[in-house]
Amino acid sequence: MRRWIAAVLAAAVALCAAGCVRRAAQTPEGATLAVYCAAVPEEAQGGDILTGVRVSWADQARLPAQMQAQSAVELLLGACQAEGFTSPLPAGTRLLSCSVTGSTAVVDFSEEYGQLTGMNRTIADYCVALTLTQIEPIRMVRILVNGQQRALPHGGTILAGDALLTSTEDVVRSFAARLYFRGAEGELVGEDRLLTLYEGESRGAVILSALLARPETAELETVLPPDFAALSFRTEDGVCVMNLPASDEELLPEDPDEQDLLVRSVVRSLCSIDGVDAVQILIDGEMRGTFGAVDISQPLTDEPPETTED
Repeated sequence: MRRWIAAVLAAAVALCAAGCVRRAAQTPEGATLAVYCAAVPEEAQGGDILTGVRVSWADQARLPAQMQAQSAVELLLGACQAEGFTSPLPAGTRLLSCSVTGSTAVVDFSEEYGQLTGMNRTIADYCVALTLTQIEPIRMVRILVNGQQRALPHGGTILAGDALLTSTEDVVRSFAARLYFRGAEGELVGEDRLLTLYEGESRGAVILSALLARPETAELETVLPPDFAALSFRTEDGVCVMNLPASDEELLPEDPDEQDLLVRSVVRSLCSIDGVDAVQILIDGEMRGTFGAVDISQPLTDEPPETTED
């Protein structure tokens, strides 16, 4: 039995990519809330890995979103007594804070949550996200541990539609990419690389990490500032959606041409991998017209993006 359960968890990413996360539909007027946990294999329908256990939510639905979010997290921590629910969070985990600003919920857990690894971490992250994104107006969940953003493939931030999109092809394998760095004349030069993808990682996150590291060719240098980061990546119909934190804009160089070079370095590198034809940049989960002086209102291809004049 335990061996079978382990096999199901190991295949969770593949099953969820095929649409096997059984996400409960929202009910009228918020009468109930689905609190998510790992599905019991014998009861899983069609190979579901996560399941939502319904609880009454009529009273809470009248409260502000932040109070609803806090109540929902307490349910995940073990306050939910509904049949079939087992908390996906580690024993001893405490909620340090929970806030909602705009469409983003920020949940800060105690250090016990940070001890999660591998598939257990992935399941816990998405149980939190799937539960909270049912609450209006929450569309994005940022998970912290002791006030710190964790170094995870999705950066600790999950959009409502992001849940477990990795496929079996993304579990410990290699993929070819061409990474673009600054050349001796200031132009972008491609460096062909074979990158390794580990369980739970996205190709976008691996490429960004490689761009931040030292190029293999001595004459090349990265154009990304050391603290440049992404919150999440997902690919839809050939478009890689890269969600950046607003803090990245503060890291941009002042020169619009340098900003253009930075964006093209990332976009051209992402477009070099199979299945990606263009890159749509979001800022904190929202569409924006510009990123610095670079037009990001539409998906960008490996052609140079336009810049706007002040």
